[in-house]
Amino acid sequence: MQIKLDNVGIVKNSSIDINGLTVITGANNSGKSTVGRAAYALVRSVENYEFKALIDRFDYAVAHLKEIPNFFPITVKAALKSLSKSDRTLKPVFVDSMLFREFEVSEIDSFLLTFKQSLKSLDFDKIKEGNSLFWNLLDDKSYTSEKFESDKEKSLAFIDEIIRKINDDPELENYIKEAVRTQLDIEFSGQVAPVKDPTSKVSIEITSNDQRCMHVVLQEGRYPEGFRKVLDRKPYSNVFYIDDPFVVEDDYQFSKFALSAQQTRSFINSNVILRHRDELRYHLNNLQEVNVWGKVQAIAKFRQISDRMNAVLPGTFISENKAKFYKGDDGAKLDISNLATGAKMFSILKMLIMSGDITERTLLILDEPECHLHPDWQNKFAEIVVLLVKEIGCHVLLTTHSQNFLLALDAMSRMYKIKDRANFYQAIKNDNSFVSYVDVSQNLKPIYADFVKGFSEMKNLYDKIVNL
Repeated sequence: MQIKLDNVGIVKNSSIDINGLTVITGANNSGKSTVGRAAYALVRSVENYEFKALIDRFDYAVAHLKEIPNFFPITVKAALKSLSKSDRTLKPVFVDSMLFREFEVSEIDSFLLTFKQSLKSLDFDKIKEGNSLFWNLLDDKSYTSEKFESDKEKSLAFIDEIIRKINDDPELENYIKEAVRTQLDIEFSGQVAPVKDPTSKVSIEITSNDQRCMHVVLQEGRYPEGFRKVLDRKPYSNVFYIDDPFVVEDDYQFSKFALSAQQTRSFINSNVILRHRDELRYHLNNLQEVNVWGKVQAIAKFRQISDRMNAVLPGTFISENKAKFYKGDDGAKLDISNLATGAKMFSILKMLIMSGDITERTLLILDEPECHLHPDWQNKFAEIVVLLVKEIGCHVLLTTHSQNFLLALDAMSRMYKIKDRANFYQAIKNDNSFVSYVDVSQNLKPIYADFVKGFSEMKNLYDKIVNL
């Protein structure tokens, strides 16, 4: 796979190959993370998009159905509520919208049609006769059958409008476009385009085997006139972006965000679509238990990874009363917040691997994962990363500014014979303060030379002071 970026943050006209292990190096503030955030936004926004669209259209319909009772005077609304208590179709709208949680998202179309027919068949005289108490309290004594029919027609027209709107994007092209634009906007905090030239045209393209998978063009935060299609085919099934080991200990309080009628996160709603860190935090707090068959398959497939991982972190992870613990070989339980910071990085990978979330169709983005690791653990982490590529076949996009970690990745990719699937890039600042990614896969000396500058400066200073 290849991702091309132009005018994304400070990155100008650059391409990155991701067909196994891809490593990007460079100084601080050199745009190393930009490609990862862009790739994450595109892949994440179309992950399970068909099902997410079903959820969103369900949520949209339910939210607007709640407005139906308001088409009628308050006392008539009370009468309709009383009448609907024994009617399964009318009850979710006029009595308790929480009943929609019992519905499958795919049932919304049939429900709308059934509800429309039930509403259409409501008879004014029968409602009045069965709810005389409410009618005696009616403020407007002149409210007649004609007015009721008029209000009913307005509500029926409103239902027709709901039906039209949830079916006006059958190919989900507009849905995908908005999903991608929103995810990019959130990942880059509204600054996808260069800060120095915010009106410039942003372009992000993902291709595979010379075939386009996704293409996004934005200008001033919007798609230019005539731009139609973003997605041709999904490049990956899922994506994880790891840049903070502390997400593993946080209990993500999703109650801060709106939940859909089915207690499922709405996808397009900007209040609930999540940045990569919050998405990972939520995912780690809701990992699905793998069945016995899955565990047998995982152990067989990930033998070397499991062995290397257990050499550093041999225990398991358990949840009790909403708290997470690391259970060591001796049976002692340690609150996961008390694990060493470096161990937390291993923990995240172990959880994702053993839950079966990392597959050959996964894009795993690791942003400077070595930051909290001792050089010895950097070597072990590098080996596990390379084994993820070799044994599982997943694609890893990684940034680093550690010469030790870079050397470990290079050495391990050679030892496990995936050198032909390893790509190394250096982020280079241009004269205009933009950045380009330079492929240095065949010669890593420029990277090491860049790394050694800081050490050489301090070594010269130290020698000068000591030899005074």
